[in-house]
Amino acid sequence: MRQSLSENRSTDIHPPEPMTRNWRAAARAVLLAIVLSAVLVVVAIIDQTGGRSLADHVTTMYAPYGKHPDPSLLYGLVYAVAAIGALLWLLVLRVVQSRGRSAPILTVVVTTVTAALALLLLVSSEYGAQIFPPLWGILAILPAAAGILAAVLLRRGSGRAG
Repeated sequence: MRQSLSENRSTDIHPPEPMTRNWRAAARAVLLAIVLSAVLVVVAIIDQTGGRSLADHVTTMYAPYGKHPDPSLLYGLVYAVAAIGALLWLLVLRVVQSRGRSAPILTVVVTTVTAALALLLLVSSEYGAQIFPPLWGILAILPAAAGILAAVLLRRGSGRAG
């Protein structure tokens, strides 16, 4: 009798990686990182136009030294951290949605970069005082936390079926 082609296939060839819930959940976690980066921008805009808490903090910090800092520079740093993070997370989202093999590695790299940028806001100090209040560093590190979740989900979803 004739054997069908499917019966002649070798059993050690793995089928293509299936669409898994982990990949979809990882894409949602990356999307959350993008949204959290946008939240940082929105909070900075609101603070710069109304609250001025960052400007007040830095003015108070430098007053004893006779310095008059420009708060626009600090807001610019916050905007840069948020924009760089959002652009990197958009790249990760594209790779995750296409199920690229580099998605888990890229996610870890971008998580590390965004966490390092957030740490810059958390630990920057001058004259023995923090330049940025802790709130700004915490808001900046939230996208990296979502990135950790995405990396874990991608690691779990990267195994082959079969």
